[in-house]
Amino acid sequence: MGKPAAHREVSERADQEMVRLQEAREYLRGRTLQVVTIQRPPFAILTMASDGKTILQATGFCFEMLSALMEKYGFNISLQLPYDGNWGSRLDNGTWNGMVGMVNRSEVSLGVAGFTITQVREEGIDFTIPFYEEPSAILIPPPKAQSKMFAVIRPFSWKVWIAVSVLLLVIAPVFSFLEHFEEDLIPKLYPHRPNAKVRYFSIQWYIFGGLLSQGGQVIPTNTASRVLLGVWWLVAITIIASYTGTLIAFLTVPTVTDRINSLEDLVAQRELKWTYRRYTSHDSLFSTSQSEIYKSIGSKHTDLRVGSDAEGIAGVLSGRWAFIKEKSYLDFALDHDFQTSRKCRLKIAKQEFFTAGFGWILETGSPVKDLFNLEFLRMSESGLFDKWRSDYWPPASNCSTGAIFTDVTTKPLMVEDIVSSLILYLLGVLLALLVFVLERLSRLGRPLAGGDGVRKAWLRHHPKRVQPWLGRH
Repeated sequence: MGKPAAHREVSERADQEMVRLQEAREYLRGRTLQVVTIQRPPFAILTMASDGKTILQATGFCFEMLSALMEKYGFNISLQLPYDGNWGSRLDNGTWNGMVGMVNRSEVSLGVAGFTITQVREEGIDFTIPFYEEPSAILIPPPKAQSKMFAVIRPFSWKVWIAVSVLLLVIAPVFSFLEHFEEDLIPKLYPHRPNAKVRYFSIQWYIFGGLLSQGGQVIPTNTASRVLLGVWWLVAITIIASYTGTLIAFLTVPTVTDRINSLEDLVAQRELKWTYRRYTSHDSLFSTSQSEIYKSIGSKHTDLRVGSDAEGIAGVLSGRWAFIKEKSYLDFALDHDFQTSRKCRLKIAKQEFFTAGFGWILETGSPVKDLFNLEFLRMSESGLFDKWRSDYWPPASNCSTGAIFTDVTTKPLMVEDIVSSLILYLLGVLLALLVFVLERLSRLGRPLAGGDGVRKAWLRHHPKRVQPWLGRH
């Protein structure tokens, strides 16, 4: 009995696959492949000669893969850089530039690096299966500590300040009303002091002084006003304690704010411009995508697109740009900058986007594609990918995790921390001088209040001091 047609078809496909793999092995044995690559840590880490054009050594995740294939199948490689320094995208005239163009025109057999697999590129070359997947991210300058210029008002929100102001304005009239209410309704605590009344202005200052832990000469003359004053002191103590504790924390513990956490934040702000590399998958994404946020990114600052990753990093270090790139490269760049400067001068925004697969590029119909795909699967299953990732990815640090920017350790107070207090003191001095000048101007050309009445009252209460002088007249 013959095999069913479906079984025969599967068997034939398997036989054809075995034939293609054997042909690929024979094709590679003893051959030297022309390979194009580009500096892209941690996938391709190149050591260059002094002329900047000759590759002396190539290491990294992708070259560990390539070395394993070379050892197993007995072929050699000749490395070269892209003629224009680009990864490759389709130009307006339909041709391709960069490494994609070199493979498309058969100038090289293979492109080895972390090429983002896109549908547009597959129209000009073939991709291997993805050996790695990762998102893109945004590299930004580190968050800045909040300004202490207005530290004296920061402990409370504007709503709390309004509530405190209303309390100050309301309590004084109520206290004054209770103080001046008729005696037959509210018994006086000091009946022997019929003139023990205070002016409204003094009451208002006394209430305000409560917030500054200051006493005064206001003496409640009845029980009702004493109860009101006691309640106010309880409220004042609570407000003082809350304000003082929050102010101390604000001054001694550095507080930072993340200005940008996502693409939406990047588009909404005006402080930083953004950039990304020309002729890359990001360039195609932002110029052709129908997503509103991607279109917003691609429609602005197009003149700032950079030709190299180093330009993008330099723009971020200047504090003027944000740089959009695959996250693995940003992790590597952040760690490299920290190792050289010993400072956390870069930060990666929290939100990631556009997760894509990375593969190598080959000529369309390349005889080694199926063999390489098979070997990639074997490497992944054997754990080699995990080992190489641990070898070449930078370890997590306070810089890469952002922990250093949220450190809550205290620090000594500096001059800039008390600037707001100095400004408040200066304003108080100026206000006091202004009130003094206005008082002097209001009394200019007028006799002192009270005149003879004040003098006579003083003489009446101090007769012994003036008696010796009276006999001289």
